Amino acid sequence: MVAGVFEAPASSANLGPGYDVFSLALEKPKLRLGIVAEQSDNVEVELKIAGKYGSEISVNPAENAAAKAAEAVLRYRKISKKLSLTIDASIPPRKGLGASGAEAAAAVYGLNTLLELGLTREEMVELASTAEPGQHADNVAASLLGGFVITHRDELGFSVLSLKPPMNLGAVLIIPDVKKESTAAAREAVPKSVATSIHVKIAAETALAAAAIARGDVDLFLRAVLVDPLVEPARADAGVYGSGYDAQKLLREKRELYKGFGVAMVISGAGPSRLLLFNRVKNRGKVGERPVDKALEKVVQGLDEEGIKVLEILETFPDTKGCVKIS
Repeated sequence: MVAGVFEAPASSANLGPGYDVFSLALEKPKLRLGIVAEQSDNVEVELKIAGKYGSEISVNPAENAAAKAAEAVLRYRKISKKLSLTIDASIPPRKGLGASGAEAAAAVYGLNTLLELGLTREEMVELASTAEPGQHADNVAASLLGGFVITHRDELGFSVLSLKPPMNLGAVLIIPDVKKESTAAAREAVPKSVATSIHVKIAAETALAAAAIARGDVDLFLRAVLVDPLVEPARADAGVYGSGYDAQKLLREKRELYKGFGVAMVISGAGPSRLLLFNRVKNRGKVGERPVDKALEKVVQGLDEEGIKVLEILETFPDTKGCVKIS
């Protein structure tokens, strides 16, 4: 028998124009996954759920991301084990913060560590992504590797790159009381085709954002991720981010926050959470009096105007470690 407890960070995927490509690991919130692996003639997975959001997580192994990812690892390596998984659910599910991705990442990382499998990081990301809708890899990659992550898949295979974000990149999470059916449902709102002009704009913005992270230029990064011309507007008009919160209001708010306070607001993953990205050097004042605090007030007011309550506000920053073993 082998056992361990592992921690995985939440993540924010897409980051403006980087749909299904960009993701950012967040220092807060995080979840923990306990794993006990015992000898068995078959692949068996048992689940226990605890923590703040435990009542919202499925205990059915066929539906749970950690269980599905763990089983994928065992079958990939043709290993028979009985697994007991205990999830401390501290990341709110269905809020665009990669809760299921963190579960899957912790399961794959944990088994790779405990069973000494020697999986490459590409293998780990791909195995974890099998537990996600459409097998998208952005959230699991950020939770596994930490940092600012770029994922790419084509006919030649899969690649993933993690860059260390600048130290002065800060973030404030706004988690609204909006019921999102599922990430899979939110993906249905994404346009199936794109005009050439929009394609060019997305290509320029994503290239600029990645270069800004590599150079450590926070201000350039904020400018590059500010506006997504494709996915965010479509989802806003489909009501994914809250009733009455359409593309026109979203764009207007984004521009006001950036011009007035130097803050780039992006929708975290498939939403509905908002992520306010800011330059920490330019926000060194007293909490409540900084430009980002004024931007936060404006976002909360905008949500309130549409009758949308805010469940939680959390100031955080990029996580650079990804999954770790804590005991």
